[in-house]
Amino acid sequence: MLADDLLEDARHLAARGDTEKRKSCMRRAVSTAYYAIFHLIVEDFVEHWEFEDQRARLARMFDHKKMRDAAFTPKDEKKPTPVETALMDVKTAFRQLQADRHRADYDLAWNIVPTDVEDAITLAEDTFRKWRSIRDDDIARHHLLSMFGANR
Repeated sequence: MLADDLLEDARHLAARGDTEKRKSCMRRAVSTAYYAIFHLIVEDFVEHWEFEDQRARLARMFDHKKMRDAAFTPKDEKKPTPVETALMDVKTAFRQLQADRHRADYDLAWNIVPTDVEDAITLAEDTFRKWRSIRDDDIARHHLLSMFGANR
């Protein structure tokens, strides 16, 4: 999967940035960690699309803002289920990594340090694990539709 490759690329960029003290590699690592999560979610959606020849087109229809802003509320906010909790964590991580990507790509005043990069990659790795543990649950599948732009 492209998502797995991107996460591995983020790790390589982080290591290079740390070893060579290259801020550009550290920034790219943070940005790539976000794109790994973006593609993880998109790939999960499109792989279930019946028409294989349309999957690439469908993947390009995902909008970063719609994905970030997709609403999700547990049925019982005081006692969310483990799946609902994991989904809220994935949603929060997606928002955080997207904000980190914007900062890495556009905030030239940001004095990025290796711990910033480590934090982003760790968050992405945790998000991979959480998403993969819930992705086949109905709640997660319905949230994918919301991230695509469908109203509940």
